[in-house]
Amino acid sequence: MKRSICVLVFTGLVLASFCSGQKPSTRPAPPASQPSAAAVALTKMKALMERPRNMPRDADPVPIMKQRLPKALVALDEMEQKYPKARELHEARLIGAIAAIQLAQINKAPAMAERAKRIIGKILASDAPVQIKLNADAHLLLLNIRPVRDATTMPATQPAKVDTTKLILQFTKRYAKTDQAVEAVTIGMHIAKIAGDRKTFDELLQHLVKDHSDNPLAKPILRQQGKSPDVGKPFTATLTKLDGTKLNLPKDLLGKVVVIDFWATGCVPCVRALPHLKSLYARYKSRGVEIVGISLDRDSQRLKAFVAANRLDWIITYSSEVGGEPAARKYGIRSIPSIWVIGKDGKVVSDNARGKLAETIEKALSTTITKPTPTTMPAKKADK
Repeated sequence: MKRSICVLVFTGLVLASFCSGQKPSTRPAPPASQPSAAAVALTKMKALMERPRNMPRDADPVPIMKQRLPKALVALDEMEQKYPKARELHEARLIGAIAAIQLAQINKAPAMAERAKRIIGKILASDAPVQIKLNADAHLLLLNIRPVRDATTMPATQPAKVDTTKLILQFTKRYAKTDQAVEAVTIGMHIAKIAGDRKTFDELLQHLVKDHSDNPLAKPILRQQGKSPDVGKPFTATLTKLDGTKLNLPKDLLGKVVVIDFWATGCVPCVRALPHLKSLYARYKSRGVEIVGISLDRDSQRLKAFVAANRLDWIITYSSEVGGEPAARKYGIRSIPSIWVIGKDGKVVSDNARGKLAETIEKALSTTITKPTPTTMPAKKADK
């Protein structure tokens, strides 16, 4: 049986992984310029961490990892010597720490795990960006909760008990006053889940609900946990149709039930769902239902050609904004298709209508909008 070794990379750093299914970074590329020697060295380190493009998906990555990961550590040592003050060294150290952790896991080598801890210690003691420190600190937390044990003693020894709750909460508190506070809580939840610590997971979940429910980073996690932070609230977005005109939601479609479809032409499940959407649109359009397809495509010409070829006759919107589609960012859309239903009053009825769209539309159509009762008191008669 093939082994699967995967070390989590918690933030948006441009680090490829041998884990299959990891999404590529959506960050825009920096302006073209002559890279420094340190930047070139860092790029080479990243390449050592990437899964070879010609490797079959079902191939065992461990043999290649055993060859490449030590080279990444050698490259880090060279950067430490040649570029001790380079800003690229922060990220290089993080890559080196990840490489050491992976080697420790593959070879069941506690000494290599200790090397990873020393590298992480340098990161935490440096002036590295908070995002890199958070990432490194998270890997250290995992090492402390699930220490690497020697292969020769594993069957005979039991790891010392660790207070996971204390370690995880201390971790999140270290970043509570930084711009990575929500990221730290979500990482803490993930690690609590790995550790089987449901109590801490629930405590951090409630923290997200109470203090961060409007944060785009928290939204997908809250939805996944059935909290649906946007249900009952107005769906607000300024969108651009393919013809260049603006669509302001909810204002422009008040009185209609609106199906919001976050999608892209390159998304296979999205494309497969189109015939069903066409069928529902034909059935419900005359009853006051509109569909708004918010495309996450980057190529507008390809999108327009696809829409024309597939005869999509509902509203399609597109954004060329750097950094991605604004509404998708605002509502924390991390996977597509994501199908929402908005009621006649402009408020979200469902943020997860996929698989139950017809019944959700029926529910929205049957809901009566109650107009507010006038509260103006009769004018008083003038005193004589």
